[in-house]
Amino acid sequence: MNQTEQQTEQGGDSPKRLDIGCGPNGPTPGYVGWDIAQGKRAESLEGIADGSLDAIRASHVLEHIPYGQTVEVLREWARALRIGGTCEIAVPDFDRIVSMYQGNNGGMVERYLLGGHIDANDRHFAIFNRQKLTECAAAAGFDLDGEWNGDPGTCAALPVSLNLRFVKRGRQRFPIEPLPGVVAVMTIPRLLWTENIHCVSTALGALGMPIIRSTGVFWGACLQRIMSDVAAIPNAKYVLAIDYDSIFDAHDIVALHRIIEDTGMDAVCALQMGRDRSAIISALDDGNGNPLRELPVDKLQELALPVLFGHFGLTLIRVESLRALAKPWFLGDPGEDGEWRDKRVDEDVYFWRKARAAGWKVGVTPHVRIGHLQMVATWVGTEFEPVFQFMPDFHKNGRPAW
Repeated sequence: MNQTEQQTEQGGDSPKRLDIGCGPNGPTPGYVGWDIAQGKRAESLEGIADGSLDAIRASHVLEHIPYGQTVEVLREWARALRIGGTCEIAVPDFDRIVSMYQGNNGGMVERYLLGGHIDANDRHFAIFNRQKLTECAAAAGFDLDGEWNGDPGTCAALPVSLNLRFVKRGRQRFPIEPLPGVVAVMTIPRLLWTENIHCVSTALGALGMPIIRSTGVFWGACLQRIMSDVAAIPNAKYVLAIDYDSIFDAHDIVALHRIIEDTGMDAVCALQMGRDRSAIISALDDGNGNPLRELPVDKLQELALPVLFGHFGLTLIRVESLRALAKPWFLGDPGEDGEWRDKRVDEDVYFWRKARAAGWKVGVTPHVRIGHLQMVATWVGTEFEPVFQFMPDFHKNGRPAW
């Protein structure tokens, strides 16, 4: 089957599966070839529409591109792939090459490492191992999805070949339909962010979801009362806690519901950045009850990551677990020094600690990422560029320094 026939089989002139750098032997069956011998470079998929491809295969291509361009090229491939599309990549594994060299089996080491130098295009300009390729792919919008087997007689079947499959990351769109048994709760001040209320009304309206609200000074007391009201409803299955400064839509709620159903967890939080700082409002669990300091990039593909505590910005909690949890659910503790500073335990942290002690499985999902409203001042910079400043920084330090 020639390339034109393959294109016709896949639907007209628009390919669905692209074999980048397929070489003189032609593309993998079912793929359309894209090779430098045809004047088509891996760095630019010109003519390929955004999100139009189902799959890309690139066997021993990336090492021929200067290492400083790796992420840029992967982003170009991600652009052409649909969300959920696969990208199968094979590269020489530097770790295996080093092991081969150290094992006195280095006859092919230079060729594997530097290329065959048969022509100007047969030279290598980058090295990879599993960690580097995974991190570069993650920076371009891909999640690791395992390994793939190279076809016999191809470079992907070489003993030093690292063959990884990635999936284009994206916001999976679930059908917007009612979620029976889910009741929203919200503690609110007397004056509200209008943008937050727009999110609440449009999202809950689209889902036909009821909401119970409470207004008061004591956040934990208010939240416990309305969560208890939901727990008293016989057919209530989940309580959805919403914060007054969260930005989200109905898709986020449906995704949370799908994730908690699939994982069987007792509570799942959306991923949210803290106000006025560059850190998420969750403490990931390292498996030993301590905060996780480094997160392997391939963990981002998991439905939910265990946490020591989460945030109530947009959190789904299993009512059955809530009914069995001893009260009080929320209680603040100033710490041994009584100062309400670094040693304090806030009401929400107390809830998560109590839930974990009761055997709850609690987590945060990297697949639902919501916004966090905050006050920011925009200043005119020295070259009339915008300079952004969080308001707490202004009150503490004054205007930005030019």
